[in-house]
Amino acid sequence: MMKRRLLAAGLAAVMALSATACSTKKEAETKAEEPKTEAQSVADTEAAESTDSGVPYYVRPSSEVAGKITVYTTMEETQQQVLSDMWKKYYPDCELEIQADSVGTLATRIRSDESSDADVVIGGMFAADGETYHDILQPYTAACDKEQGYHDEAGYYTFYDVQLMCLVVNPALRDEMGIEIKGYEDLLNPALNGKIILAAPDASSSGWRQLQTILATMGDEFDDEKSWDYVKQLIPASFSTTSSKDVYNLVSNGEYVVGLSYESSVAALINDGAPIECIYMEEGNTAMAGGAAIVKNAPNLPAAQAMMDLLSSAEFQDARAEASAGRGSNSLCNLSGLPDEETLAIKDLDFDYLAEHKDEMLNRWNELYAELK
Repeated sequence: MMKRRLLAAGLAAVMALSATACSTKKEAETKAEEPKTEAQSVADTEAAESTDSGVPYYVRPSSEVAGKITVYTTMEETQQQVLSDMWKKYYPDCELEIQADSVGTLATRIRSDESSDADVVIGGMFAADGETYHDILQPYTAACDKEQGYHDEAGYYTFYDVQLMCLVVNPALRDEMGIEIKGYEDLLNPALNGKIILAAPDASSSGWRQLQTILATMGDEFDDEKSWDYVKQLIPASFSTTSSKDVYNLVSNGEYVVGLSYESSVAALINDGAPIECIYMEEGNTAMAGGAAIVKNAPNLPAAQAMMDLLSSAEFQDARAEASAGRGSNSLCNLSGLPDEETLAIKDLDFDYLAEHKDEMLNRWNELYAELK
């Protein structure tokens, strides 16, 4: 089972960060007098070793990483560029080839093409996948594993991203209507009928994540009848699309007042000047780690392992967040303007349950949609 593990939870509720460069970025968010977490103590020691060599501890000697590494990824172009720049910085003698597509297409390509030269898959792999992709992957524990706030107990995934959900709101249209939108319950306002857009859970990862979050926050227990009663009211008031991008783009364009989306996508658009707001549902939220893995029989295993080490680092995750928004899985990461998870009423998810009952929940959504639309 994959689950979220908070580092050193038994030691203190709020821990002080180390005096390293990474911890300085978090200093304002912690109490300096309190003891360090295990991750921070490890980071201090390894940072000192890095200073002596001039290279971070998670970077391998460049002489060990050569040839070519082929990356299959769901990353958008800005994140690809961040990864490419950092890879060239540390491994100039290893060519990086990137092939981008949906994770389903990439997995199919690996399974169907025995001559596939993929070394790693980055993106589209989540804590609730269960054994979905294990047949094409091999386990690996990344160098920064002790700093991570999320872990794959099966040992396949190296997480670098944490996805929270949000409502994307067009404030001009909302204010023109004279209404408030603070959470899921507000979406049932009759004034918003036909002015809500969401992504279909069976066709979009954001739609599936939003359904999980609704079922976790709008009932007394996960996936109970009370939460499905909410779904029954939401569906008639909403327009469903098969594209996650449609949700935030059409709200930004003024075609819809509000949409159900990913935090990272909305935050990135806001950073680029889009006239939208990111609203965290007052009923609560859910978090799910996403990441990467090494392909089974990777042609360039040393480079693949070096890539996982880099992805697990606060350095990469901070650079990614600065360039395109996103919440890192490394506990030493800078939040880059995003709120702390502790302020968002995060509800835990049972990933085994999700993997086992996914088809059942999606089928129920589709049946309700066909009945109510």
